[in-house]
Amino acid sequence: MNPTRTGPILGDEKFSWWERLAIFALSLIVFIVSITVISETLSPDNFLNSIFQEYFMNPIRDESMSDGSYNQVNTLSYNVTLILAVISIAAILRKAGMAATEYTIFALVPWVIWAALGEVVEDAALFGPALESWFVSPGIHFQGAAWVILSGFIASLAAKSGNTSDDRIWVTGSSIALISFQTILFLTSLQQGRIGTPMENLLNLWPVAIFGFIGIIFVLISHVLMEKWTSIEQGIFQVGIGGCFVLYGCLHSYIQMMLKLEDAGQFSTLLMIDRSSISESGVVDIFHPEALFWTLVVPALVLIPVYLFIGLPNLRKLKNCEISIPGLLPPDLSLSDYENERTQLHDNMELLTWKAILASPIVLIAMYGQAVDGIATGIGLVEYGYIEKHVFSSAVIDFFGTAYGFTVLKCFIGVVVWWFYALQRWEYRYRHLRILMALALMTVGLAPGLRDVFRMALGV
Repeated sequence: MNPTRTGPILGDEKFSWWERLAIFALSLIVFIVSITVISETLSPDNFLNSIFQEYFMNPIRDESMSDGSYNQVNTLSYNVTLILAVISIAAILRKAGMAATEYTIFALVPWVIWAALGEVVEDAALFGPALESWFVSPGIHFQGAAWVILSGFIASLAAKSGNTSDDRIWVTGSSIALISFQTILFLTSLQQGRIGTPMENLLNLWPVAIFGFIGIIFVLISHVLMEKWTSIEQGIFQVGIGGCFVLYGCLHSYIQMMLKLEDAGQFSTLLMIDRSSISESGVVDIFHPEALFWTLVVPALVLIPVYLFIGLPNLRKLKNCEISIPGLLPPDLSLSDYENERTQLHDNMELLTWKAILASPIVLIAMYGQAVDGIATGIGLVEYGYIEKHVFSSAVIDFFGTAYGFTVLKCFIGVVVWWFYALQRWEYRYRHLRILMALALMTVGLAPGLRDVFRMALGV
């Protein structure tokens, strides 16, 4: 006998009241920003534009020229906008019938790396003036989102243009075209950026083209391994990973240039390109590869055994109980009914989810991202003399009296991420929100963490 249910579950095509509120609020923010930008040409000194310039645009301009800083207004605004965007996009993707699997996050991880690499290229003053402001936070995240949408849209069109037997080939072809476009775009910008600088006759641009070609080869090889990916996931992943190769090519050009200058003893030129390349005592100190180990490898060494010996065995037990995703309820079961009914599904979910969730890619990568950000901030400020720009991070460091206090806090936040997903039960209609929340948590940790560690490793 089926127990009495509390009421019908909303269909995927319907928005709940708080989803409608989030979409309305996000639309209102977009409208206000649009009106502000338009009003700049009509009345540059109006109230909205003055606020917009002071709290949002000026920090971006300062960052594109050197190291700007954040303020309380833009920090709060960015965080609120991120929350509203996560809720709104999840609801829209569900209504549009987009697939939502835990492994979708793997298609998006390259874009987090892409954003970090792009910011480091901008930090090294390699981009030309037309492109550099687009690689400053938060512009880099809007640009990355635009690339993701463009890659997914073109991949879906490419898949429809071919027949059922070779539609994935068309997707790979469209990915190669977008990677080639990125290669040309960044090459052109680096050429513009080096004119009139000490790098003008020193920066070799061939590595950008070479690594762009290597990215295309990698995409061709990956094609045979992506049979279970949707066309949109395939396109987003391929363009993202290819773009990472192109941006690394930009940094490889920078590395080659700095090493040649060091070998030739041209310390004055090194100093003009990057003041941090020579310490106060006069010692050449360009690269710090050990930062990669402490920031990227150490957290992985902690989380891999957790995944293998705690998460994976319990995930297998959960799947043996016919529960494929920890914490996600079946399509016909509401959260209130789940909590009121003491069925075998309920008991198995509660017994195993808190450990099985440690095998979930979305949770592990989010935890990893928080740890990377915390460690990178700690060693960057204490060991390598960097300065904190974020308002919240600075307040935390002031409270603890050391940057390693922020490291402890971020690792604790990683534990909180696990705790949240271990306890939270998601109705099936919120499967997209479940993934996008983890993606947001991963991005706000992994993106700045990767940027910091790449800057430390290259001495930028």
